[in-house]
Amino acid sequence: MIELSILLITFNNEKYIEETLLSIIKQKVDFNYEIVVGEDCSTDNTLKILNQFDNKFPNLFKIKKNESQLGILRNFKATLDRCEGQYIFNLAGDDLLNNDYAFQKMVRTLKSNKNLGFVDTGFDKIYKEDSRLNHFSNRKIIEAPQEYYKKQLLLGRLTPIGVCFNKKHLYEFVDFDTYLNMNITIDDYPILVDLVMNTSFTTINESLHIYRVHNQSYSHTKSFENHYFLKNQMKNLFGYFASKYKYDKNLINTFNNNYYKEL
Repeated sequence: MIELSILLITFNNEKYIEETLLSIIKQKVDFNYEIVVGEDCSTDNTLKILNQFDNKFPNLFKIKKNESQLGILRNFKATLDRCEGQYIFNLAGDDLLNNDYAFQKMVRTLKSNKNLGFVDTGFDKIYKEDSRLNHFSNRKIIEAPQEYYKKQLLLGRLTPIGVCFNKKHLYEFVDFDTYLNMNITIDDYPILVDLVMNTSFTTINESLHIYRVHNQSYSHTKSFENHYFLKNQMKNLFGYFASKYKYDKNLINTFNNNYYKEL
């Protein structure tokens, strides 16, 4: 039986994917896991590198190249539907694990409470342009009281690197069809909002992952058009959730003030 599925969505991650895969394979666990890859029509050697690893570890990988480019959220959902594990660890093709027991710690935490929708963990942030390292970059939010964490999540102020989900709750509470019909490309924010409003959650107060910040990543592309597009997606999602979950006026005012200030 597979307990954990590593949901790995990739697009043009040639520079980083080998290191990402090696960080997965060296994990020390006492359960079975799989690596389920949604390859979103990369134009570099990402798929070639993935296939090389598949040849070395034929019973570990489930790789699928999409027939056409799906984008982040559609790729996430299509890949999720191929996962067999009870728990889902979401990993981008340019991030990696920096603790050999990361999977063990996350799965043990989720197994301790079936009502947990997800567990969030700490990460180090590396800026590729100048090799700066920010150790345990999200310590403040990971160690904060749950109400503070929840508020920051709803406002879209989290960087959700190193989140592990209970798959049952993903299908029970996350309204994927609505977000796909809204042409939302962001995956982490709507998933986490639906879960935090309907399930319990917890954090592991330890840095288990490395988050790479570089200009080729979708969320850090340096163009006004990209930032404007993402900001408006967040605004549309926040408005939808404010109505769905009846947010209080203070939360709504805080989001709107931040949105226009950043814009």
